[in-house]
Parts: sequence; structure tokens; C-alpha cells
Amino acid sequence: MTSEPTPQLGTLSAHDGLPLRTAVWPALPGGARGSVVLLQGRAEFIEKYGETVGDIRARGFAVYALDWRGQGRSGRVLKDPGKGHVVSYDDYLKDLDLFLERLVLPEAPRPIVVLAHSMGGHIVLRHRAEHDARTAPYFAAGIALSAPMVDILMTPAERALGAVLTVAAMSVGLRNQYVPARGHFPPPYDGNPLTRDRARYERMLALLSETPALAIAWPTVGWLAATRRSVAMLRSRGYPERIATPVLMISAAADRVVSNAAQARLAARLPDCRLETIPDSRHEPLMETDEVRARVFTLFDEFVDEVLGSRAQPSR
Repeated sequence: MTSEPTPQLGTLSAHDGLPLRTAVWPALPGGARGSVVLLQGRAEFIEKYGETVGDIRARGFAVYALDWRGQGRSGRVLKDPGKGHVVSYDDYLKDLDLFLERLVLPEAPRPIVVLAHSMGGHIVLRHRAEHDARTAPYFAAGIALSAPMVDILMTPAERALGAVLTVAAMSVGLRNQYVPARGHFPPPYDGNPLTRDRARYERMLALLSETPALAIAWPTVGWLAATRRSVAMLRSRGYPERIATPVLMISAAADRVVSNAAQARLAARLPDCRLETIPDSRHEPLMETDEVRARVFTLFDEFVDEVLGSRAQPSR
């Protein structure tokens, strides 16, 4: 694995006072090619991406990252620190705006590219759509997505039942309770839905064992309800069509967490999107086997060369 550099850690205060942990890895000596804003998925944390940060910096980029509210070393929304909760995705969008305005845009070497996984991909797509190119230039030259959470993977029956149960639970004040789920989170390696690479998965488990404060468990009913609302917004009429920034969307063929079909439908609606599917990859291509990760970074390199070679330096 690539050596893992030590970040410059900081803290921002969100609109509601919640602390948000940030990390910056400067470009390697010799000058920066630009910067990558690295946005993680649900239940992830900055330390999990050490190897990926090393790979990005080796390509000449500085890297900027944050722990989303309610996970990692950022503040928890509920008193129980194990509950993955958010009231509304508007909070995630405000946190991303704060991160960009206070840290990234004042100092990040230009141009900027986003690399976002799962829920992070959902949030950055929402953010791009909310910053319509007709009213404001965007901060990034391109957006690369790893298994983006366009929608959660469910059968039609599970989706219908989940909708009924979520509405019922919210109506009787159970928004802060865990969703009904079985087993430990995260699960042991055998049978896990995230990666086929045992060493990388066990490294993640070791990080959580060494620093339990990084961990969260299953999401709450409220998180699921907020996610359903945001998914509906992302796929609403005319909404993804606002996303003018070039997008590389990487689907994981063996994904059992998010919907590849929903990704394909959304990709077809985006004005400038390249959709690629990686065979044999589970939900976390960046944490997968060497072969899968090599394919991810080949696609990333091609995308970055294209968007940075043909477009003027963006501004906000």
C-alpha cells in the first residue's frame, strides 16, 4: 500500500455550533498541479483515506477533506455517539459550503477537482445543482464519483415497506431510533458488502478498534427519512440537468449498498457525464483490491487530464 501522510487537522464551527473536523495535505515539494476535495461516505472518517490521499498527492495534488457531521471526529448530532443521524441534507450542504468558503477556496492551489464516495457523491451533486452555472461559476473543474449514493439499493417490496415504516416511525416520534437492522456494524470481513480486499478492510477495523470515537453504527430513522427526501430532490424534474460541471461516475458492478440502476438513470440526465462500471468491485472501489484501485485511478487520471487540459481555471 502507498505510505500514508500526516494531515494538518483543524476544526470549523457549523451553522448550529457543531464542530467539523477538517484535514489538509499540502502538495508534495515541487509545485502543485491543483487540489482535490475528497468527500467521504456515510460512517467513514478521514483516517480511512490515508492510502488514497497518498495516491492523490503522488499525482501532484494537495488534498482537502472533512468528516461529515455525526461521524468521524466531527460533532455528533445526538447524545448517543453511535447513532448515524442528520436532520436534513440541508445541514450537509451548509457544512460543505462552510468547508469550501473558510478553508478550501481561500488557500487551495487551483484548479480544483472533487473525488467523492457514496454519500459524499450525493452531497456534491446536490451542491452543484444548487449552484446553478447560470447564476454562479462552480468551484471545481470536474467531479469524480466513486459508487455515488444516487439511491439506496432496495427491492420494490423493500422500498414500499420502508416508506411505510419510515413514515409511521417518524409520526410517533421515533426519528432518533436506529433503523431496524441485524448484525454488528461494520460487519466482520467475511460477507462484508464493501470490499474484497481483506488487508484494507481489516486496516479499517483496526483503526476503529484503536480509536472507537471514530465509529458510528447503523443510521437512524431520521437519517433514512432525510436521505429519502434528498434522493427524491436529486432525481426531481429539471434538477440534475442543472449540473453543468463534467462528471465521471464510477459504478461498482458488485455493489450491494447503492443502486447502479439509479446511477445509470441519473448519468443519462446529466449534461456532461461519463459512466464507467468496474467489474468485481463491491461498494468501495477505493478500498478494493490493487487491480480495482488501479482501474479507478486510470479512470481518474484520464478524467482529470481531460477536464484540466481543456477548461479554463474555475472560480466560485
